[in-house]
Amino acid sequence: MEYIVSKFGGWANASSDNVKRAADLFQSNPQRRIKIDSAVGKVDGLPKVTDLLVEGAEIALKSGTFPDEIFNKIKLNHYFVFKPLGVTEKKIDEVLSILSIHISKKDQLSPDHFRALIIGSGEELFARLDAFYLSEIRGLKAQFVDPKDIGHYLSGHPLNGRITHEAYENLAKLKDSDYIVVYPGFYGVDTSDKPMIYSRGGTDKTAADIAKAVNATMYENWKDVDGIYSADPRIISNPELMNEVTYKEIRELSYISFNVLHQEAMLPVMHANIPINIKNLHKPDSKGTLIVNDREINPKRPVIGIAGLKGLCSINLEKCLMNEEVGFSDKVLSLFRENRISIEQITTGIDSIGLLVKDSEFDEKSVHIGVSESLRKPIDKDEFCHFLKKQLHADKVQIRTDRTVICIVGEGMRNHIGTLSKISKVLSDARINIEIIDQGPSERNIIIGIKDDSEGSVSKKAVQLIYNEFFS
Repeated sequence: MEYIVSKFGGWANASSDNVKRAADLFQSNPQRRIKIDSAVGKVDGLPKVTDLLVEGAEIALKSGTFPDEIFNKIKLNHYFVFKPLGVTEKKIDEVLSILSIHISKKDQLSPDHFRALIIGSGEELFARLDAFYLSEIRGLKAQFVDPKDIGHYLSGHPLNGRITHEAYENLAKLKDSDYIVVYPGFYGVDTSDKPMIYSRGGTDKTAADIAKAVNATMYENWKDVDGIYSADPRIISNPELMNEVTYKEIRELSYISFNVLHQEAMLPVMHANIPINIKNLHKPDSKGTLIVNDREINPKRPVIGIAGLKGLCSINLEKCLMNEEVGFSDKVLSLFRENRISIEQITTGIDSIGLLVKDSEFDEKSVHIGVSESLRKPIDKDEFCHFLKKQLHADKVQIRTDRTVICIVGEGMRNHIGTLSKISKVLSDARINIEIIDQGPSERNIIIGIKDDSEGSVSKKAVQLIYNEFFS
């Protein structure tokens, strides 16, 4: 018998119609056994509940009081969703009183544990009301389960928790329930029952962890799109829908911001060999996209997806006899690491090394120019290059802006000759120069770097040309 875990995000929980559609899904298929809920998303011009909770928690920590204005907005969000479904204001207010209780615990918790308690409340409030709606109004055998009660233990930082082995053992008991389990995503507790949350977007992680714990046959993730497309619909008109894609292919695409799921959410189900089905809540009978460990490869279709990442700069270092200097690459990477600057891509030559970095890394970071944290200061790209040249005794350090990387992915490329030559030719014919080429050892991805313009029109054209080459 199949056992399905279904996750519904904030957008799905932001309208009465969507909540009703979700209930219909459970009513129509008894194999759907666990419903993972996010907090209410944006409704009727109001911010997301989680955003309101983040703001309210910070104000409460600074001023000592959670603002009534924010509390009332949270209440209005839930009125907007649940009143049309037949849930009374009295019942909604009763559930919302839980938030008041959480707020009152401010002085009993560390600031970060208090943040975790408040920020994770949005999922709890929605799931409690959702369970009431499913059981009392829709007549389904449904029950709210509190992560604290079942022992959903997270370790690490209170705002970036990771599931523990003991938690998996506890969550496995959910499979014994005769009820539809309505479970709030995003939060848990530590072994001392102090509040913890996953990182933002953690409801995906909750769903994946539970799917693994109960050994589900399927993890459904319900969205407002038909599935995963082979390219960005904003660039390619009517791109092909991926029927099946492997976890590793999705990982390669997500490497350059091809966002489908919280990336850490895929690991538990991937290791447990549980497929993820990305489906459209508005078209529940459509197959959607299935993410699996292995798929049948079409030899005529070596490429399954194309994605691009704009807003990069290229930093190129040259030093004669660099290859003879043991640990030179480590020195370069350590300077970036010490200054908290993430690197997107690295290429090397005998006397050179090139690094691609997001422009935003310089907007958001400070560079460590001495031995003391107090000496950190904001710095621009040119100053950082001068800093690198001095520290590495490099002959030359050059920075080039307006760079874009395009990632071409497909398991079929491994046994298909000529994929790279086709990419090179179609771009060459359009007089688009490739500055960087990198193919990973798995041979399931090719990454190219090109000079773009401020509007991104060059990279858009490049993606269109590559897409037409492999999908037309």
